[in-house]
Amino acid sequence: MPYWRIYCLFCHGYISDALLECIPSAKQAHPAFVLLFNAKPGAALACPYCKHLIGFNDAGQPRSPEPGWPVFRYGRAALEQKKQDDGETSATSLTDWALRHRFTQPGTHQPLTDYSYAEQAPPDEVVP
Repeated sequence: MPYWRIYCLFCHGYISDALLECIPSAKQAHPAFVLLFNAKPGAALACPYCKHLIGFNDAGQPRSPEPGWPVFRYGRAALEQKKQDDGETSATSLTDWALRHRFTQPGTHQPLTDYSYAEQAPPDEVVP
């Protein structure tokens, strides 16, 4: 999976490991997923820190996404599995796990706090 090394435009949280494998497989089958994977325009990721939507320009740099772009969100079940794969117990919160292992440089928000997971979002969600 890609390593982007970007900062969220909104909260300045650092995202190095995009964890796109934690996007539900049904959403990974969407044609725009390859755009997100390659950090190209046409898809948006919900920031794991602040929940704002992050898109990319042609050079692979973060930008505000355009209306109509498909939105991709992490699946809670996949993140819970990744947490256990990293050696954490089920009692460890996703926020604590993320701070230790995945999203270690928060900006103005802690990771996965009040995050809207894929399971909570409409399956055909797009940028408003």
